[in-house]
Amino acid sequence: ALDLTRRCHGEESAAVASCHQKMVCICQQQVQAITKQLSMHMEYMLTNSIRLYHSPGSRVLVEGLQKQQQYNGIEGVVVKMDAVRMRVRLDMLDNKELMLKSENVCPLLPTARKLQEQLMKLHDLAQERIASSKEVHRIQIKVKGVKHVNTAIVCQNLGVACLATDKPADTGLAASLLIQADKIRRRVCDDDKDLAIGISETLSAAKTAQARFDEGGVLSAMPCFWLPTSRQGDEIRMVRLFAGLQARNGKRGSPSMSSEAMQQGLRLYGLFNVTVSACGAVDVDAFVAIACDELQKMKLEANRDSVPAP
Repeated sequence: ALDLTRRCHGEESAAVASCHQKMVCICQQQVQAITKQLSMHMEYMLTNSIRLYHSPGSRVLVEGLQKQQQYNGIEGVVVKMDAVRMRVRLDMLDNKELMLKSENVCPLLPTARKLQEQLMKLHDLAQERIASSKEVHRIQIKVKGVKHVNTAIVCQNLGVACLATDKPADTGLAASLLIQADKIRRRVCDDDKDLAIGISETLSAAKTAQARFDEGGVLSAMPCFWLPTSRQGDEIRMVRLFAGLQARNGKRGSPSMSSEAMQQGLRLYGLFNVTVSACGAVDVDAFVAIACDELQKMKLEANRDSVPAP
């Protein structure tokens, strides 16, 4: 559609800008869907509760049916729910739907490979959102000029897109764009209170994000998903994570946990290349330090285009 619009209307037309803006909206919707799935996965891993998986759109696996056993083991998606049961559309040619109790479904947890793919897709969507927002910004200035209310709006939108990556360089660019957006607004539409509030709130968030990066070692290990954290913050969160996994596995307060549960915890943090080789129990406190060291390496790698080499 974008290529066709370019051929019909030219590279710098309002129609092309509209196509790019629609792409921005699509990227945002996909990011929200993936983030929801990742958050639900973490919730389940920590609490063993499938409460969030009862929402429409969640993927589940049918199990434990006694009368219709032929449907056990089939995947599906939740399409409707009430206080007791949920309607699940099965992955079958006829799109058959069943009304099931919560004990007859379990969450369809992503594999390590799927988790990696989802995190990579979040990054790709963030970059596509920025690229499309830049095109809207470029075309707007070319067509309407700098002194136009829509230019202030597209500056703000591009700033929001950059801020969403949680990377130092993008955060700095976001702050600059939002300051520019506010200057344009003051010149051409100082009476637009809603626009003024929107820009002010986003600029405040950008400055707060910049201040976080002033602290040593504060970076995001998984940009576009995790907020930037310090080494101390990583240790606190990882201790809580493993405590939750211990409680889920019936070992609350134990100084050790199974290597399998530990591996699951590492995956929640995106540490797919760190393996737990022990056959039996693993000392949690000792391993948290090792995991945080790996997390720091991951942060530097994920932000190598934004942070100077140490």
